Amino acid sequence: MNTLRLIKLLSVVFLALVISGCKDDPVHDPVLDRLERFKERAKDQSAYKQRLEMAISQWQNKSVDRKPILLNSGLGDSLEMGESITLLMFDEDLDIIGFGVKEIFTDTNGSQTVLNEEYPVFVHTKWPEKLAAPVSFLPVQIRNDNQRKDEQKWKKYINGEGIDVNKVQDIKYWRQTLPTAWVSIPDPNNVDVDVYIYDKAGHKSEPIKLLSSDDISNE
Repeated sequence: MNTLRLIKLLSVVFLALVISGCKDDPVHDPVLDRLERFKERAKDQSAYKQRLEMAISQWQNKSVDRKPILLNSGLGDSLEMGESITLLMFDEDLDIIGFGVKEIFTDTNGSQTVLNEEYPVFVHTKWPEKLAAPVSFLPVQIRNDNQRKDEQKWKKYINGEGIDVNKVQDIKYWRQTLPTAWVSIPDPNNVDVDVYIYDKAGHKSEPIKLLSSDDISNE
C-alpha cells in the first residue's frame, strides 16, 4: 500500500469530522460546502463524483432521506493501525451502525464463491449532531485464507460485554476494543470486493468497489 498517498487522503477527508452545520441554514451550510469541495476534487464522470452529486441533491431537498450513501472506501495502512479501511459516508439521520463486505472469489475454472459479512463497528457510536458526512478510519485484518467473522465475539461486542460503552467515543479506545473485521484485498483476476454501510433501521447503501490507497487517491 502507498502510505504517503493514504496519509494525504486522510488529511483531506478528516476535515469532514468538523462538520456541524444545519441544512436549514440559508446563509451558510458547512455540510454542503464540504460536499462541494469533495466534488471539486473528484474526477469528472467518476462514480465517486456521481455519489457526491446524489448526496448534495438529497441534502438540499425538503425531506430527510434515510438510506445512507457510502461515498468512497479504500484499503490502506498506517503507522498507528496497520491495515485499515477508510469509509467516507453520508447519512442524514445519523444512525449508521456498521459496514458490510461482499467478496466474490473466482477460481481457475471460473467457479465463484460469494462471501457476505457485516461488522457493526458503530453500534455504540454517538454521532455528533448534524454530522451528516462522517469519515471513519478503522483497523481491519487482511483475509488471506479461510478466515471468517467471529460471530460470538461480535455478539458480545454488540451487548457491550468486556468494554466500557461510555468510552467508545474515544477513538483510540474504540479501535482497541473492536473485534477483528476481515477484508480481502481486491484482485482484478480473481477477487471482487464490494463494501456498503447500513443503519439501525436496516437501510443499506448501494455497494461500491473497495479501492486500494493508490486507486482512491486517483478518484
